[in-house]
Formats: sequence, C-alpha cells, structure tokens
Amino acid sequence: MTHTALYLAAIAVSALEDVEIVATRPPFETTPDFLTGGVLDSQGRHWVVKYPRHQLAGTSLEAEASLADGLISAVDQGRLPFDVVRPKAFTTVKDGGRAMVFREPYGKSMALDTLTKAGAQSIGRALGSLHELDPQVYVAGGVPVYDSEGLRRRLQTELEDVALTRMAPSSLLGRWDEWIADDSLWQIKTVPVHGDMDEDNVLWANGQVSAITSFGDAHVGDPAEDFVWLSNSLDDDLFDVVTESYAMTRGQGGDAHLLERVLLHSEFALARWLLHGTRISSDEIIADARAMLIELDETIAADPDDFTGPRWQMDVTETVRSATSPD
Repeated sequence: MTHTALYLAAIAVSALEDVEIVATRPPFETTPDFLTGGVLDSQGRHWVVKYPRHQLAGTSLEAEASLADGLISAVDQGRLPFDVVRPKAFTTVKDGGRAMVFREPYGKSMALDTLTKAGAQSIGRALGSLHELDPQVYVAGGVPVYDSEGLRRRLQTELEDVALTRMAPSSLLGRWDEWIADDSLWQIKTVPVHGDMDEDNVLWANGQVSAITSFGDAHVGDPAEDFVWLSNSLDDDLFDVVTESYAMTRGQGGDAHLLERVLLHSEFALARWLLHGTRISSDEIIADARAMLIELDETIAADPDDFTGPRWQMDVTETVRSATSPD
C-alpha cells in the first residue's frame, strides 16, 4: 500500500463521517515512526491525520490518546497554559494500531535559535505547569508511573539492553552506570513529564507557547528529561531564563542536581535512539546512533574535566523526507 497525501485524506474521510473533506493541505511529513497529513473540510477547518508506521508507533499513539481527556480537562480548567491535541476520530490501520484524526492545533513550530527571552520565559512556565500537574491525571490515563528508584531501575535495564547490542563504547557504559548508581542524584520527587520534548512538538503564536503535542512517551518521571532538548540548543543565558521561569512557576526550592541529570539524560538519549533503531530494524537510525555515540565518547576522552555536555540533534525527519518521497 502506498501512503500518499491522498491516502491520508481518504483515512480522514472514513474517520470523520459527519465532516466533508474537500482538499489536502500541508503538512505532509514522513518520519521513521509516523506519517502526518493535513486536510481541509468544507467549512474551512484544518484537520491532521497521524498514521503510525509500525506497532511501536501505534502503541505510542494509543498512549497519547488515552492521556488526551485528562490533559484537555487541565487545559480547559486553566491548569495548563497551552493547548494539546484533541482527538476527534480513529480508524484501524494495518501497519500498527489506529490512525488518529484531530483539529490542527493553533500555532507553528519554531527553531530554538530564534528564541527570545520572552519565549524562554514562556517555555519555562509551560514546563513548570506541566510538572505541577496532579500525577493522578497521568495515572488515570494509564501511562507509566515511576518513583525515583523505579527510574533508576528503568535506566539500568535499558543500559543492559544497550550493552547487549555491543554497539556502544564500553567507556560510556561505565560512565552511565556510575551516574545511575550515584544516590545523591536521585533524591527527587517524580512529576508528570512529556518525555519527548523537541522543536517539532512545541507550537508558538505571538512569541508564546500555544500548544504542546505528541504525548506518546509521557510518564511520571524525572523533570530533567524535559530539559534535554533545551540544554542541547540554547546558550547558557537563555537556558538560565528558562530554568528561572520554571522554578518560579513551580514555586518550590531548586533541584541541586537537575543539570547533572539533564546531562545524563542528554547522553543516554543516544543509547535510547540506538535501542529504538534496533527495535524497529532501522539501519539508518542504528548507524546514526552509533556515529553519535562514538563522537560523544571521543569528545569526553579529549577533555574529560571540562566536558559540559553534548549538543546532539537526533531528528532524522529531514533525512527521511529527502530520501522518501510519497508514491
């Protein structure tokens, strides 16, 4: 089956029985996990079809759907200062699970290299509000819930899985093992986190965060996870603005080891990228992850005392878009 913009429009027609679809429209995007296509209805409303390309992506989309009602309620009650995806309809697809159709959220994604101080304050408030959300919203949505010890066990299990691939430098495995074993880093209260924050999943309008999408990896976990994308892209001054705004929103004392865990999660994201590639049998992702792991290892070895953290970009969307044109 070829998956084109028209094919996704046909899914929208099937799912939205009471809506007249009249045209396709951007976006049409291909990533290793999802196809995304836009359509226009007869009333001028914009809809998006999100199609999982494999079973793991289908599971992620189901998790996002299960959490949607709780997040929507939090938005409508003023507990979150941004909108979220509001699923309208689903239809079963053979590649893995169900495709989801929803109204296009307001706003556009933005490159972090254009972020202003006001924008940094806005993303700090957004993350602070999310992390202050009642964890019962996530519990009710059926997404994973970890305490600090559960987080460490999860990381240790993933570390063992990475070691079994024999594709990661042993020095990195030892470095991560020491971090996970360091009790001082893990005296934390876990909170609702997004789990997959990046530029594509944050929409902006008038210089402020207007929506956050793609909650398929959401869980109750380490707040540091949601700062990795920012620490990898922002200069120190803007990152400080984010964390100051975040701390003010949460209204509690600082986390003395937040930045150390951000560094751990930033590095370990490469290991997870490798595991993801092996799980979906993507040679492209595996090669990409292995190259970045080697580069990280060489960077640390060159100056271990002055290493402040990687600035990795693991989004292969553009690579896939250029290499895969719809039939």
